[in-house]
Parts: sequence; structure tokens; C-alpha cells
Amino acid sequence: MLKMADFIMFYRRNKGFTLIELMVTLAVAVVLITVAVPGFRTMIQNNRASTQANELLTAFMLARTEAIKRGAPVSVCSSTNQTTCAASTDWATGWIVFTDEAGTSGVLDSTDQLIRVWESLDGAPTLTGATQNVQYQASGLVAATSSFTLTLPDCKGNQVQTININAVGSGRITASACP
Repeated sequence: MLKMADFIMFYRRNKGFTLIELMVTLAVAVVLITVAVPGFRTMIQNNRASTQANELLTAFMLARTEAIKRGAPVSVCSSTNQTTCAASTDWATGWIVFTDEAGTSGVLDSTDQLIRVWESLDGAPTLTGATQNVQYQASGLVAATSSFTLTLPDCKGNQVQTININAVGSGRITASACP
């Protein structure tokens, strides 16, 4: 039977870690970190792609809501300077939402009001659309369906995000495999 005095003597002699215990602990930590870091990077990229696709979808839903609320056309267009529409299908440089009172889809003129601005996307992704702009009518409908594709520069797995706007003006995001 172990007496209290023996226990105290044993405890006083073994206060620290041995070098072998420390090395084993470090080896286990290195193995765990080596396994976890690549998965964490992929998770961050998945979140970035989803967030950026959701930002564009937010712009379309804002435009639809504003068109219905105001009873007037509202447009979303790609923009390089966040004050005028760009004559480009490259949406990664940013986009703007504005009232389109004259009905001149994709032209921000003096009769229109700028509603909201989105700056260029972080991380140098490509975001291309089939059109330079999308115009919502007062009913919330769009004249033509639109599709936009977001691809990250270091794409892995199912990180390509496709934003589809249907004829009734609502949108949907789907993920697909990288090229």
C-alpha cells in the first residue's frame, strides 16, 4: 500500500517533462497540423467563393425589390469605376445598382439614381456574365435570363459558382467542379 509520505516524495522528484515526452508531443502536434492545414485552406476558399457569389446575388435581389417598390425599372451593371456602367462582361471589377427611369438598360444618366455600389472582388477571381447588365421591370421580371460564373484563381473541387437569374427575376447559385 502506498503511504502519503511515499506519494509526496514521488511527486517532488517528478515535477517536469522528460525530453522524450516533449519530443513525442511535438511530433504528434506536427502530424495534426500537417493534416489540418490543407483542409482549412480549402474551407476558406469555399467560403470566399460562396460569399462573393452571394454578393452578386444580393445586388440582383436588391434591384428586383427596388424595381417593385418604386414601380420603375432598376438595372444592375458591371462597373470599373463604380459611377458608370462598363462596356464589359467582366463583373469582377465591381457593379452598381441604379434606377433606370428612361429605360435605357445599362446607361446611368442624369435622370437615374445610384442605389448601391459594390467594389471589385478580393483575391483576383474571374466573374463573367453573358450580359453587361440586367434590367428589372417594375413587375420584378427581367427581359432575358442571365448567367454569371465565378472562378477562383486557385480553384479546387467544387468551387466554381454559377449565378443564374431566371425570367421571373429570382436567382439561384450552384456550385460545380473546377475546370
